[in-house]
Amino acid sequence: MDEKSVAIILLNWNAYNDTVECLHSLEKLVYQNFHVFLVDNDSKDQSYEKLRADQLSGEFSLPLTIIQSGSNMGCAGGNNVGMKAAYEQGYEYLWMLNNDTVVDQHSLTRLVEEMETHDEIGIVGSKIINMNNNLVWFAGGSINQYLGTSTPYGIDQQESEEFNTRKEVGFVVGCSMLFRRELIELIGWLDEDYFIYYEDTDWNLKAKKAGMKIVYVPDSLIYHKESSSTKSEELSPHYAYYLMRNGYLFVKRNNPKYKMIALLYMAYRIVKFHLLYVLNKDNKLKRSRMIFKGALHGLRNQIGQFSD
Repeated sequence: MDEKSVAIILLNWNAYNDTVECLHSLEKLVYQNFHVFLVDNDSKDQSYEKLRADQLSGEFSLPLTIIQSGSNMGCAGGNNVGMKAAYEQGYEYLWMLNNDTVVDQHSLTRLVEEMETHDEIGIVGSKIINMNNNLVWFAGGSINQYLGTSTPYGIDQQESEEFNTRKEVGFVVGCSMLFRRELIELIGWLDEDYFIYYEDTDWNLKAKKAGMKIVYVPDSLIYHKESSSTKSEELSPHYAYYLMRNGYLFVKRNNPKYKMIALLYMAYRIVKFHLLYVLNKDNKLKRSRMIFKGALHGLRNQIGQFSD
């Protein structure tokens, strides 16, 4: 296969060790025509300085550009910084990849091979395995446009043939998402209004509406470190805030005629989130307040990073 140029977009925020491990796994890729654009989202743990020092000392044997965003721009804003740099330099494909991942050596090859099969394919995504328990973390997914929710296939299930079939899906997560540069020209950049969560869901839906296909590629394997901070027992109160707010914003932005349905579902979510993220957890008052703030800010169209 004639290798197309690929820009790998990594976003670091206070996660030096994860980012270093991810970069070292990328060094082993069989696919060779790539360049890593690593964006630091104004980390406070000196990881940017450490990564720059590592680069200067020759720690990484791969083509690497490190960019300091200058502020915490969230997932959408930080990834956009890297995407814009790659786009301006003419890369044909861009691979958005979480920095808390380890990639299989054939993962990028398999994604590009799938993309090359048909011009109507705009986005392809990997099978993602949870490194903590070796269970499936993501095997494609679907979007509910009425409620503002997304459903990942295979989460917390054992590997099986069910998840080994290449198929067209409703969305793939930004944890491992390869797309054509033309997609940016067609639907624009990630929507920074979301700040974190839903920016990739929103982008997938826009791609679908623009007539592009989204394909799950099980032969592309990614291993993801689902840290304890993402478990419901440990979740930051801000997690529920962004899910609550952005779920409603997602419907209001993409299918405004369904916003009454989304509003009713948001009321149900308030109860559900209290059961999941408040009951039997610490900081109950703060957690409850953030849930209600998320609902209120969604109604008020308050966007970007959380602010009282």
